[in-house]
Amino acid sequence: MAAAMRTALLLSLVALGGCSIPTTGVVPLTDGLNKVTRQGNGFWVTTASLKTDAVAEANASCAPRRARVIDVKETQAKPMGGWPEAEVLFKCE
Repeated sequence: MAAAMRTALLLSLVALGGCSIPTTGVVPLTDGLNKVTRQGNGFWVTTASLKTDAVAEANASCAPRRARVIDVKETQAKPMGGWPEAEVLFKCE
């Protein structure tokens, strides 16, 4: 019985881990402003790596121009399911 409950709990955690959104893609806002949000799928993911990935995605979307980063918001992992995030606001120049 205990083994069945552990297996069910493990499967539930794996399923919930798959629900996280790795990226929103480029979201156009107003006045040429765009946003990319990257979310980790666990507490072990650093916000620095998420920020690096989000800036790279912003630069790729602006090619051949470059992205000018306006603001970066980083959110650390929280207990009980709050995954780390990095949000980058940018304009293509």
